[in-house]
Amino acid sequence: MTLFKYIINSSPIGEITIIWRKKPQFMIEEIILSNPDKTSSQIAREKYEIDRELAINKKSKQLNNVLKEINNYFNERKYKFSLEYLNLDKLKPFQRAVLEAEFNTEKGTVNTYKDIAKAIGSPKAYRAVGTALAKNPYPILIPCHRTVKADRTIGGFSGFAGGLESKKILLELDGLMIQGKKVVGDSPIISLDKTSQTKLV
Repeated sequence: MTLFKYIINSSPIGEITIIWRKKPQFMIEEIILSNPDKTSSQIAREKYEIDRELAINKKSKQLNNVLKEINNYFNERKYKFSLEYLNLDKLKPFQRAVLEAEFNTEKGTVNTYKDIAKAIGSPKAYRAVGTALAKNPYPILIPCHRTVKADRTIGGFSGFAGGLESKKILLELDGLMIQGKKVVGDSPIISLDKTSQTKLV
C-alpha cells in the first residue's frame, strides 16, 4: 500500500499532516496534529517514514474535497464532514463505536465521556472512552475536542496535555465560550463575537 502525505501549513491550531492512500480506493489513514514539542510533519516522519519519505502534496479529487471542508470549518463557513473516506476498518470495535458516536456530536455542543459511554451501550466504560478518544486517528473530522469532563473542564486532547490550547481554540471555533479551562457557555451565545462573549463573563 502506497501512502502519501499532505501538509496544511497553517491553521488556527498550527501545522496539520494528513496521511492518505489512493489505492484500492481513496482513504485517509490518519490526521496528525502538531503539539507543543513537535510539528505534525515531525510526528509523521517518525511514525511513517522510517524507510523512505512519503510523497508530499500529492492531490486527488477526494482529498481536495476533504481539504475544502476543513478550510470551511476553520473559516467558520458551512461545512460537511463524512466518515466515507476514513479507514475505520483498522480500528478495534470499541474504539470505532466511540468515534462513530463522537462524530454525531454537533457543532456548538459538548458531551462527556460518560455520555459517549452510555451512547454506545457501555455506561461504565467512560475511562476506556477517554482512552479511545485520546487515540482518535481523525481529529477535526471526528470532533473529539467536543468531549469534556463532567464538570465542563475541557480535559485532554490528542493524548497531550499541551494540546489543551488547541482544544480551546477548536471549541471556540464551534461557538462555545471558554473561561480558563472550562466551558462556560454554549449554543445560546454562538452568534456573538468574542468581544461580546467576553462582556458576558
